[in-house]
Amino acid sequence: MQIQRSASQGALFQEHQSEVILRSLDHLLAMAQHYRKEGNLRQAMDIYWMLSDDHSETAQAQSAQDILLELARIYEHDGARHQARAVYERLVSISDSM
Repeated sequence: MQIQRSASQGALFQEHQSEVILRSLDHLLAMAQHYRKEGNLRQAMDIYWMLSDDHSETAQAQSAQDILLELARIYEHDGARHQARAVYERLVSISDSM
């Protein structure tokens, strides 16, 4: 009986922990988008890369990768091909490591 209760409490804790992590990732993605709107691309990209690299299995990481791809296209369009290429190559390396 005690073992079942402990297992149940462990499952509840794990579920709560997962929910906290997902909510935190949502807030980080929103924060990155806020930085981007303010023109703080470096801070925004740091968060996008962290989400993409460290939490690659999440919806937030997929959104971050989509935004990074969009930013790379903007860099390329604006003539910053070196920056665009760096972003494209890093995105490809993430795909290769999965």
